[in-house]
Amino acid sequence: MPSDAFSALGPRSLLDGMLALALVAAVLWLCAVAAVWGRQEKLIFRPDARPLGEIPAELAAVRFRRARVWTRDGLELAFWAAEPLLGMPTLVLFHGNAGNAADRAPALAPFAAAGYGVVLAEYRGYAGNPGCPSETGFLRDARAYLGWVASTWQEPSPILCGESIGSGVAVRMAMEQSVRAIMLDAPYTSVADLAAAMYRWLPARALLRHPFDTLSCLPLVRAPLLVVHGEADPLIPPEHGRRVAAAAGGPAEFVLLPGIGHPVLGNDPAGHGAAAVRSFLTRLARATDAAAGT
Repeated sequence: MPSDAFSALGPRSLLDGMLALALVAAVLWLCAVAAVWGRQEKLIFRPDARPLGEIPAELAAVRFRRARVWTRDGLELAFWAAEPLLGMPTLVLFHGNAGNAADRAPALAPFAAAGYGVVLAEYRGYAGNPGCPSETGFLRDARAYLGWVASTWQEPSPILCGESIGSGVAVRMAMEQSVRAIMLDAPYTSVADLAAAMYRWLPARALLRHPFDTLSCLPLVRAPLLVVHGEADPLIPPEHGRRVAAAAGGPAEFVLLPGIGHPVLGNDPAGHGAAAVRSFLTRLARATDAAAGT
């Protein structure tokens, strides 16, 4: 190369090159920000459009039936429910972001067989229900289900169960109204915390439209709380579950299950998670009976 070619690569040319690279990087970063902003509903919510359909015979045998509820913003939601036997409390399940309520029926059917009422709440946008998933929408749906339980079964204080993204819904409802207890499977401190850890190079907290801030609600929740979390959870680190239990305003129990993934009740063939739930419910019933006897 001629010597004068090197002289052309002076400080100004290097500066221009660096500025051009910085501009390209900035454009790419802004494109990523725009993509996350525009697609976050697809990243957070993964609705399964399969309708719930007819009740399988094994679920009908433990009192499950099809039901419908109307939300305050005018949506009619289909779900499955098993009426409680006389004197038994009701479990209301808010499931995770994937699949639909029918997928959780096998895990809850034994509790219906034991006499508990069970509501497999189904969200807007899932299982053929109208509407689009969102944090605000999920909370409206949850309020509708709790209103249905109170008016249909005269149960004003059910036991709330939250799986994964549904854990934030359950905690928010427990903050808003009286409940007997809360049981959470693989909960998070907030979706904002998860997003910030996953997208460290983006202002994830500022971009998020659905923060699901569980941790800020918990000090106001006085009902007994059970948290079960799989030690091998690849989606929500167990430390989230530990922090959720520690932040509760009432008595709380944290159960960490070795070798279990996400969520616990759907990935626990040995049944250790279900055993922890049964133990919690038994102790809750004894405490309720003892309080009624005083």
